[in-house]
Amino acid sequence: MLTGIRVGNFKAFADTQRVPIRPVTLVYGANSSGKSSVLHSLIFARHAEETGELDVYRTGIGGESVDLGGFSQFVHRRDLSRRIEWGAELDTASFTGRLAELLAPVKRVTASVTIGIALDDRGRPAPGAVPEVQAYELLGDDRTILRMSVRPDGTLQLDRLEHEHPLFRQVIRAIVETSTTTESLSPDDFENLAEAIGEVVPEVSALRGRFFPGQLTKAEQYRGAAGLLFPISRGRRKEDLAAALRFFLPRAVDDLLRGIQEAVQAEMARLQYLGPLRSYPPRHLAFSQHHDPNWRAGGGYAWDVVRRDDKVRERVNEWLMAPDRLQTPYELVTRHLFALEELEEPMILGLEEIIQEEEDVRNALRIPEDVAVRDSEREAERLRDYLKAYLGIGIPELLMRDNRSSTIVTHRDIGIGISQVLPVLVCAFASRGDIISIEQPEIHLHPALQADLGDVFLQAALGEQKNRFLIESHSEHLLLRIMRRMRETASGNLPQSIPPVRPEDVAVLFVQPKGSSAAVRHLELDEEGRLLDPWPGGFFEEGYRERFA
Repeated sequence: MLTGIRVGNFKAFADTQRVPIRPVTLVYGANSSGKSSVLHSLIFARHAEETGELDVYRTGIGGESVDLGGFSQFVHRRDLSRRIEWGAELDTASFTGRLAELLAPVKRVTASVTIGIALDDRGRPAPGAVPEVQAYELLGDDRTILRMSVRPDGTLQLDRLEHEHPLFRQVIRAIVETSTTTESLSPDDFENLAEAIGEVVPEVSALRGRFFPGQLTKAEQYRGAAGLLFPISRGRRKEDLAAALRFFLPRAVDDLLRGIQEAVQAEMARLQYLGPLRSYPPRHLAFSQHHDPNWRAGGGYAWDVVRRDDKVRERVNEWLMAPDRLQTPYELVTRHLFALEELEEPMILGLEEIIQEEEDVRNALRIPEDVAVRDSEREAERLRDYLKAYLGIGIPELLMRDNRSSTIVTHRDIGIGISQVLPVLVCAFASRGDIISIEQPEIHLHPALQADLGDVFLQAALGEQKNRFLIESHSEHLLLRIMRRMRETASGNLPQSIPPVRPEDVAVLFVQPKGSSAAVRHLELDEEGRLLDPWPGGFFEEGYRERFA
């Protein structure tokens, strides 16, 4: 599970910043402070992992909302001599199989790459040069495990392997216990193996892969080492142990690199992004264009989800209408569209069936001809059911019912706020186990609805959906609702519909200037939802100043 990222020399950030990712992570800061750089770095990483492209302009997930402009634009201060750093911090408790075995001694592993471009003697990109991964580092509980750097042939050469790290201590012990005839290692054995490890390091290199290195250059050779047993003699114990280590250690490194790459790839595949300006789709949603490049980032897809998915539509309606939630008067409903030409035959057949049924009833009960037996409402329902059975569901069209007047309207007939919040609700309740990045979810919403969004995120993150949210916002009301739910959790007064909220579930980040760049400050909350530090720079104090200045 992704628990944080590290970003350096990317857009607003110079020094590497650690950004925790908790079930609900809120990113605040003044306009143009660098908040979006956090979200955009994730979009960059996903695009790089999917395509291998590092000179990124547009991305599929970012749509029209994110245009990174290429390496020369998103490297900090457009200084091509700088190297961008991006790293993924992963909780090892979520790993399984071989990777779980290798990383058992550590609770958290951080894999990071540095990306740069080759320059000529004038500081310009060398002919044909493109941004490339130039170094790779792996940390376990913030201690170096290994480091690699690029070589002229394009491979990443192992430069350092920290054999005293608990991870490699366990790996070495496992190699000896499973692949040699000795059963244990003494402290002297570990000291003697340092020389053998030093001999292994320069022989190990990895393919750069799309983003993170995926495997060693001689991976197949190392994987063929399984099942071999090295004899360890008393007279040549040091030499025999060193031979076994030189043979098996690269395989462990290969397993580690491949496992980490797959874990990061899986996390990036879970990333969703919703931009700051949501789409305002046409009046007739059944015929909206799915090939719109902003289909996902602009939230257009959300309307299609609620149009087609009854369960998601029901969840969204709960939040739109419930008196203790968003409290809007609107309910999403569907009607089914058919071509007129399709209706003629089934209508005739249906009417004939209804007429015949009436005649059967009249004859069975011996009702005189001058006595009416017709029930027009029932006949209309029968005809409707007949048409449904004959024609199928048709094309579902999404509409809204104004429950104050029972009037059917479309999103084009009401305020724009509903159209902006609907994609946020769909992101929350149609996703499961995803990382959902949203810019300005509160746009066009009045304060009460902004606060209610806090409950939306808490339920979708800490409830059955188990999503994680990275939210860039200016809304004080959103934060105050989350702080309130933490206070109610501590006091035992939490509403039943809201899951318990504790400090480890929420991260409040503030992006602020630091010289000519920006820095991310983590503002801690206590059990009762109180900030342990004051807001930097008087953020959110405008109301007080305007009232009492």
